[in-house]
Amino acid sequence: MCRFFGILAVLVMVCPCATQLSAEEKQSSHSYYPLEVGNQWHFQLDAGTGVKTKLINRIAEIETIDGVELARLETLTNGNVVATEHLRKTSEGIFRHRYNGAKIVPPICLLKFPVKDKENWESDTKIGKVALKVQSSVTRDAAEVPAGKYQTLKVKIDADQSGVKVTSTYWFADQVGIVKQTFNINGTEVIVELEKFQSGK
Repeated sequence: MCRFFGILAVLVMVCPCATQLSAEEKQSSHSYYPLEVGNQWHFQLDAGTGVKTKLINRIAEIETIDGVELARLETLTNGNVVATEHLRKTSEGIFRHRYNGAKIVPPICLLKFPVKDKENWESDTKIGKVALKVQSSVTRDAAEVPAGKYQTLKVKIDADQSGVKVTSTYWFADQVGIVKQTFNINGTEVIVELEKFQSGK
C-alpha cells in the first residue's frame, strides 16, 4: 500500500533569451516537496474501515549511494519505520531511486520540469526484480484537507505489474509538499490527507 509514496521538489529555470522569467518558469522554480533533513508531514490514512491511522513521513538524512546524494524519506506508524524511499531532484525533474532499499532502474520520474499542465510521460522500470510499466500525468487542482486549503499540482501515476494495476494520485502544494494522496489497488481505495507539516529548519 505504501509502495508508491511519491515526491516533488525544486527546480530553477532561467531563460537565456530574456531578463525576466516567464510565469511557467517562475512556477517551476518553487518547491513542491521540500527535501531538507528534519521536515515532517503528519497524515491521517483512511482505508475505508472506519478507523483512521496516523502516519508520519520525514526526511531522515541525505545519503550518498553509488556516488549520488539521495534524500532518505521514512514513513512511520506508531513510532516504527514501515517504509523508506530515496529521492533526488535534478534539472529534469524529481526521481525515486530506491524503495525499501531496492534499487529502481531506471529511477521513476515523479514530475518533469518545467511543469506543463496536462503533460503525460511513461516508462518501463524495475524495483529490484519487479517489472513495472508506469504512466504519469500532471494537472493543476485545488485540495482541501485537515491542514487547510491548497492550490496544487495533481499527479496521477498508473503502474501495471503483470496485470496488477495500482493508481496513485498525489496533490503537491508549493512550500509544503504532499497534502493528499489516494491509492487504488484493484478497486480498493486508500485516502491519505495532511494534518500538519513541520519544517526541520
